[in-house]
Amino acid sequence: MSQNPFQSMQDMMKDMSQKMTGNMDKESMMMSHRKNMEALTEANRMAVEVMKSIAQLQSQYVKQTFEDFSSIMKDTMAHPPASKEAMTNHAGHVKSQMEKAMSHGSNVAQTLANSQKEIFDLMHKRYSEGMGEMIDLRDKIKTKH
Repeated sequence: MSQNPFQSMQDMMKDMSQKMTGNMDKESMMMSHRKNMEALTEANRMAVEVMKSIAQLQSQYVKQTFEDFSSIMKDTMAHPPASKEAMTNHAGHVKSQMEKAMSHGSNVAQTLANSQKEIFDLMHKRYSEGMGEMIDLRDKIKTKH
């Protein structure tokens, strides 16, 4: 019957582990970890919602752009830009499309900025709470000694 040559080392590691964690409030540590996971889950949920929102904005923008382009093309075909009035009208359409593109870009950027701030605030709040929990846990361990 062979003995495990590492048994004494395993026993020593087990003893050290019990001594190191014996005074720790394991329930508090698990609760803290659970809160961390909940915060990460919420941050991920928020990020997914933002991506859905941006995809919807993009979809609406592309649809509207194609509709506008189709309308401009119909107008251009009906009134070829030979006259000064037609050229002015065409320039007005181009200007309108550029303004819409800039507005859309601004909306997407604002949506991203707002969501990043919300996610950062959520994670910062949890980090601050977690630090407080660790300090409380440390103080509990100190008072037991």
